[in-house]
Amino acid sequence: MRRQRSDEGSIAPAVPIFALVLLLLAGLVVDGARQLTARARAVAYAEEAARAGAAAIDLDAPELELLPEATVRERVDGYCRDAAAAGAPIVDPGACFRGTRVVGPGDDRRLVVVAHVDVVQQASLLGLVGVRELRASGDGSARPFEGIDEEDAR
Repeated sequence: MRRQRSDEGSIAPAVPIFALVLLLLAGLVVDGARQLTARARAVAYAEEAARAGAAAIDLDAPELELLPEATVRERVDGYCRDAAAAGAPIVDPGACFRGTRVVGPGDDRRLVVVAHVDVVQQASLLGLVGVRELRASGDGSARPFEGIDEEDAR
């Protein structure tokens, strides 16, 4: 009499593989969302840093002008240093300032302050496969203005 082989336990080797695949998919979803959040935070920090620099208006100038670039740089980088001291995960808070530029011709010209922020945060589930940090960067710009125009009133 021949003995028939049982199928009992034949799925046991596949269970750890399925579990690992599900864990990696969960890691991609969770840490992917964290990466998007980090990018949004980097953009928000950069926009705020640029606004801090754009607030450096020379009140004695007849036209709307910024204070010297060193002062604008100090305000932008100062915002980043203060945010980092308060717990923001900014990588290099002393290097957020990217410069100023003039946009537009003649009377329509606009001064723009540009900032760049890199942030880092710890990965959660992807740490299992060696991804320890999630890095993201964002750029921001702001312009100084005086008064309110129709565009701002809307």
